[in-house]
Amino acid sequence: MNPSELRILLDGWPLIYHPLSPSAFHLIEIYEALMGERNVVLAMPAKKPAWLSEKVQVVELPRSPAAIHHLRWVQSDLPRIAHRLQAAVIHVTQAFAPLFTSQSVLYSPTEATGAKKGRRMTFWEKIDLSFSLGGVSRAIAVNREHIFKKVDDLKSDFQDEQEYLWQPESILLSESTAALEIPYFLYQSNGDWQQLSWFLQVWSKTTAHLGDQARLAIVCWDRLEQERITEHSSEEFLQTLHLFVDATPPFLIALLKEAIACIQLEAEPAWGGMARRALSLGVPVLGFELDSLGESVGAGGYLVPEGDARGLSAAMITVVVEEEVLMALRENARLQAAAWNQAAYRKGLLRFYREAVQRKSTRVGG
Repeated sequence: MNPSELRILLDGWPLIYHPLSPSAFHLIEIYEALMGERNVVLAMPAKKPAWLSEKVQVVELPRSPAAIHHLRWVQSDLPRIAHRLQAAVIHVTQAFAPLFTSQSVLYSPTEATGAKKGRRMTFWEKIDLSFSLGGVSRAIAVNREHIFKKVDDLKSDFQDEQEYLWQPESILLSESTAALEIPYFLYQSNGDWQQLSWFLQVWSKTTAHLGDQARLAIVCWDRLEQERITEHSSEEFLQTLHLFVDATPPFLIALLKEAIACIQLEAEPAWGGMARRALSLGVPVLGFELDSLGESVGAGGYLVPEGDARGLSAAMITVVVEEEVLMALRENARLQAAAWNQAAYRKGLLRFYREAVQRKSTRVGG
């Protein structure tokens, strides 16, 4: 099948309701890699965000974030939109997929293994999840080895390529932000207050050593978390922090580009989270020695045993006071990111789409 004849529908729900999540960032990566394809469309449950370029083709069908509306979106709206567009593939980046549809459904896992669960689910959330788990079980999982399995055979084609998978400039509108005068570490909260409180204690000891040499920028989970940090902190301690809320993807990336290092204390999702985006920008990662994070970061980071407050503080101090260590980590970060080559990803993804559609046609025809 000619790639130009293949129509792809991407589920854009995360870009509206979870814009800073790994699923949203990977969705951006998929669209970015397929920019040359005219038949790639994002289905959006709201008006296209102002930070998304006019180059992005979208179909808008307003739906609120309520679970009952998400159930309708996944199980009914996506298949109907795909049918109307004559799309052969529906590609989702969250663990929610239509159970009954004539299209090939692909699922890219973006949730970290062992991710913590939040509050107890409502009735409609349980129904939504039950149907979607059935859909995911029937969907084709898009794993790294499937996409990059032939990359060794393609090295001659890409040996001069310098574009990493995270190259969002063409579809994310640049967003100006006030430059932070003092160098800073960047931490994106995942909504775990216990973890954030622990890290703030680590930072309180770290900043006592560093003084005015560095600050800590925190992208808060929500406004309530920002208020909670303020309420539990002294005025003096707050002066060492930069707290951001309601950040957009381009704003987060702008912060990440200029950071001393990215702090990540949780596992790295299969298709990458903040750690991989940091590496592609030449920003080292500081965090825990978790298998998934260690594999992703390699020599581009400074990892310490999980829960080692003293070790994490020492790592932060080291990259500030020892410039040669920081420079080496930055170079290693770029080298580590080179494994995620955008050209190889695009070719592998298109190949995977074609194979999925062919398998679906064979089953239907048989």
